[in-house]
Amino acid sequence: MKFGIISDIHSNLESFEAVLEYFEKNSVDKIVITGDIIGYGPDPVECINLANKNGEIILRGNHEEGILKNDFSRFKKYARISLEWTIKEIGEKIEEIRNWKEKEEYMDIVFFHASCSDIFYKYILKLSDAEEEFKLLEKKICFIGHTHIPGGFKKDIKTGKIEKILTDFSGKINIKIEEGFKYIINLGSVGFPRDGFPFPCVSIYDTEKKEFKLDRIEYNYELTIKKIIEKNLPSKICSFLKGF
Repeated sequence: MKFGIISDIHSNLESFEAVLEYFEKNSVDKIVITGDIIGYGPDPVECINLANKNGEIILRGNHEEGILKNDFSRFKKYARISLEWTIKEIGEKIEEIRNWKEKEEYMDIVFFHASCSDIFYKYILKLSDAEEEFKLLEKKICFIGHTHIPGGFKKDIKTGKIEKILTDFSGKINIKIEEGFKYIINLGSVGFPRDGFPFPCVSIYDTEKKEFKLDRIEYNYELTIKKIIEKNLPSKICSFLKGF
């Protein structure tokens, strides 16, 4: 099984379309989206439609949860403004979002938006964060998003040692899933990466070969910026599209 796995699209239609084209070229069997299809960007309706059309597994992220509860108190100002605009844009499509799951499992894999301990909001950034999560992780691999920073952690089950999974100089990851280890792998972000690279994060996990690959691809982010400006969304959002 070849899973195409992505996270944090954030209403960036141009980036999402480029990722789907990548998946088609690489003949993935199932597409998994680990939340935050909406928020920030200018095309929430189009991204909801594409997610529902192409996603085999679709999870809710904190931005979806904020909209469903109509509670934006945990968001920064620019995110809150975007979500208030988004909830007006999507209208009755909010009912489609209610159908998206909080988590999903497949054999030795579990998918969350943020973490095992806090599905929507916890950031796993440090070794101490990962240590707490590994105590709760029953599966071999946990795929998450939320931080917009690709990478992750692996734990030697025998020794208990935890190491970081790092991207290479171009923001990519290519690893073999080894016996005797557990993994927490962050998928980064399709729409708004925060690791200094403006390129969408797109991942494929081959369950037979036990190989995980996170690639970076180009797209027309200038068009997305143009839409953000035209729709009077916060200018802060544009800076993420440029990689900073």
